[in-house]
Amino acid sequence: MKGKVTVTVAAAVSLALAGYCGYAFCVRIDAAGMELYALIPVYIISLLIGAFIAEVLHESGHLIFGLCCRMGMKMPKISLFKSSSVEMFPYGERAMKFRMVVTSAGGLFFGALLIVLGACALALPQISVILCVPMPYAVYSFIVNAAPVEYASGKTDGLIICELLANAPCAVVMLAILRIQGLIHTGVRLQDIEESRFFDVPQLPEDDINFIILTQLRYEYYLAKGNDSEAYKYFARYKELLVYLPSGYGLQYASEEDGKQEN
Repeated sequence: MKGKVTVTVAAAVSLALAGYCGYAFCVRIDAAGMELYALIPVYIISLLIGAFIAEVLHESGHLIFGLCCRMGMKMPKISLFKSSSVEMFPYGERAMKFRMVVTSAGGLFFGALLIVLGACALALPQISVILCVPMPYAVYSFIVNAAPVEYASGKTDGLIICELLANAPCAVVMLAILRIQGLIHTGVRLQDIEESRFFDVPQLPEDDINFIILTQLRYEYYLAKGNDSEAYKYFARYKELLVYLPSGYGLQYASEEDGKQEN
């Protein structure tokens, strides 16, 4: 319910802002000699391009901040008005909580910069009005991603940050998973990692994405150690949990059983 309210509010604010930006766009460019009838379709096309630019910058924020934090980011998957994502393959395990907070905040930071730039373009005639065009979608994206809620596609950046700062059980498990992945990416063999890292964590509901990922890791861990009976137990449990995966994870997890993950 909170997610629907957040999206509705974000869409309303964004549409109102798009109208105001469109007015400023047409008035200021019309003063340069272009006809109004020609400016309206130009603005609509520019608005769509601006939305794409805003989404790219949001995901690029995660990518850039993540790379600075040695989170092993891959190129983002971009979708307008849907859940975009980046994959993380962290290197090492130190300061993982700080690194994850910074990486999660990267998209919000770039979105805030676009909003500030657009506001300056509206307020200051000496700044090109074109710079306000990405602002409506940037505001929509910022509200939707900053609100601490969970959508069908997964948790927002704001919710992840809040859970990390509050040491919520799901965040504790997520950090445990990232530390295990970080060790693997430094060359530590999965079977050589202490067993306690897979089990000395809070218990989560079975529909929590971190519980599902941890179950998969437990299966892979026992498989690597040659304990087939335990590996089969966790593999069977993992297959049962696939029904709970968010839409952004479904195809990947249903078709891959080799340990690749999307975060």
